[in-house]
Amino acid sequence: MPSIKIFLRFLLITTSLCLINISQAYEALDSTVAVVEDDVILRSELDQRIEHLSRKQPNIVINDNIKKEVLDQLITEKLQLRIAERVNLRVSQEDIQNRIDEIKSRAQAENISFENYLFREHLTEKTLRKSIAESIALQRVQEGNINNRIQVTDREIDEYLASAAGHEWLKVRFRLLHILLPFDDNGDSKSIKKAQEIIRMLNETDASFENLAIKYSKGPNANKGGNLGWRAKEQLPDLFVEQVSTLKPNQVTAPFRSNAGIHILKLIERGGVEPIMIKQYKVRHILIKPSPLFTDKEAKAKADTIYQKIVDGGDFKELAREYSEDIGSKQSGGDLNWSRPGQFVPAFEKVMQATAIGDISEPFRSDFGWHILTVEATRVEDMFDVVKRNQVVSILRQRRFQDELQQWIKELREEAYIEVLI
Repeated sequence: MPSIKIFLRFLLITTSLCLINISQAYEALDSTVAVVEDDVILRSELDQRIEHLSRKQPNIVINDNIKKEVLDQLITEKLQLRIAERVNLRVSQEDIQNRIDEIKSRAQAENISFENYLFREHLTEKTLRKSIAESIALQRVQEGNINNRIQVTDREIDEYLASAAGHEWLKVRFRLLHILLPFDDNGDSKSIKKAQEIIRMLNETDASFENLAIKYSKGPNANKGGNLGWRAKEQLPDLFVEQVSTLKPNQVTAPFRSNAGIHILKLIERGGVEPIMIKQYKVRHILIKPSPLFTDKEAKAKADTIYQKIVDGGDFKELAREYSEDIGSKQSGGDLNWSRPGQFVPAFEKVMQATAIGDISEPFRSDFGWHILTVEATRVEDMFDVVKRNQVVSILRQRRFQDELQQWIKELREEAYIEVLI
């Protein structure tokens, strides 16, 4: 009997020691590797990022320099995400779902399921959504801060448009995939039937256009999936231009005929600047922002109260001047003037486009807070010149973006408290 008691006591002590060792090992694994302002980066975060890097670059040798670079990247991201938190930048579920839909499309193009993609990337859908939300927040913080630092003058725009690069950029061009089914000696019925079968396979199965081109097309570059590459508008038959001019990227034409046979085209991408008619909206809005001291629920309640005042006959302009927290439009009664597509965040544009002239939207949420909007008028304008010049601004900004980003990050790190503990 004493020996049993001794054995049980020994077992209890051994178990306790094991638990202590496990606890100490876990603490070592998840110890702090860096302090960033009042936040920390854990070893598990660093190890996870290094593991991801190793999967993406199997031949990379993980040494101290690589670990330092990865940790520096985590520190920089942490500083930028803190900015997103301070300005209460919110990424909508719609934006996250759009990114997930893009990932699903790419996975489908690689002939793998979304589930297999998650398994390959060592992710769950929850961790993927978190990663996407942070990625979008980082992008918006960078764009918001860097674009304010880059000023593009009218003279610079004119000089670019007058340059050889500008002339080339202006050319309308298309990147196309092509299937050609020539007529046989018995007429065109067989080719038409085969074209209809190809369209059915594209619509109803996972068959790719490239594989079907390799299998059935007799056109140029059929062995390359029918890829015609980039072709300027002037380099294509008028019949092809007519068929693809109204397509959006990744759309496929219906089968059409020429003297050579039956054609099917897929538009991959279009370039250049084409005359474009754009529907514009003249909008007023009221913005109520949540904050650390004013919860999202309280902001929604305040927006509901303002909305009811408008419904009861209150003047939208006066209520915007009194309550709106959009500094840029507050004094003008919430007037956002004429808008162009892409000017506002998707959640705002969706409600704007669904609101009839003269109607008042119910309060809705965007990344910036709770909005109420009214559409005063709409118009269709030929925006060719405006779009052309705006796109040149984007090109010139993009050329300078990385240099300005690195300078901004350097300044951000110099002004922050950072302590590396490894």
